[in-house]
Amino acid sequence: MGKCSYSQAGLERVYLQGEKAMRGYSQFSLLVLRGLLTAAFRVQMIKKELTAIINQTVVLECSFTVTEESPFENFLVTWQRVESNEVVHSYYYGKDQFSEQDAQYSNRTSLFPKEFKTGNASLRLEGVNIKDIGKYQCYVSNTAGNDNGIISVTSAAYYSEPVLTVRQKLLSTILMFESSGYPKADISWYNGGNLAAYFLSNCSYYQAADGLYTVQSSMEINITGSSTYTFVLRNAAVNQTISRTLKLLVGEDSSLMPNLPLDCSRMMSFILVALFVIIALAMILHQLKYMKRKTIKPIITDSP
Repeated sequence: MGKCSYSQAGLERVYLQGEKAMRGYSQFSLLVLRGLLTAAFRVQMIKKELTAIINQTVVLECSFTVTEESPFENFLVTWQRVESNEVVHSYYYGKDQFSEQDAQYSNRTSLFPKEFKTGNASLRLEGVNIKDIGKYQCYVSNTAGNDNGIISVTSAAYYSEPVLTVRQKLLSTILMFESSGYPKADISWYNGGNLAAYFLSNCSYYQAADGLYTVQSSMEINITGSSTYTFVLRNAAVNQTISRTLKLLVGEDSSLMPNLPLDCSRMMSFILVALFVIIALAMILHQLKYMKRKTIKPIITDSP
């Protein structure tokens, strides 16, 4: 029976092939291990979409996977704008890196470092404005892995109390309400229980430097008798509805009065009565002074 023998060169060749195979196996194992760790590490966004109120503070929620053995070496959290890659806030080396932050977010953002151990990588954004509308990416990385999530942010502002203006023309009356908010609101006018014809109303929008819209909605009507009109403003972004009703009273003195609360109506009546009394007293005093001056006659004496 023959024996299998290797020359020195053959042994070296086998050794090198084995070493290469082991090295390849080790690299593969590391890749598999890294993949398993990364697969276990996840970033989750609590909400995919968020409406932030202008001039207020909002929290963009972001969480990441943590375990009892979660390492925080080389821990990094970065919030960026998806559209422009602008850095909103960055944290690494155990502290905030404000030098990396885009100027428009200066002194407006913060994280929650004490809550990193519970997996909280949320961003606090103060003084929300129109420019903050867009998509934000939350990126978290440590030795356990890395992942990211995206949230879409829109802005809105509640509309202010509408201001009523009444303009009387020769044959008609113009009713106008003005209010400010964001975004553009839906405006409707109702006559009694029916929606007033749209062509009778006119809406104009003006956008201020802060991005808020001022809407002026007017309706021209011909008053032939007492009637009721209702102005309705709807801001769907914040589920806001403002409704104001006007009662047009036509009588001997043709008056126009908004539908005020009872206490306000009594107060107006009291003020009108008080003004009438004051005017009447002033007229009486003026008349008395006039009569007194009229009855006084100069006394003429003969000189010696």
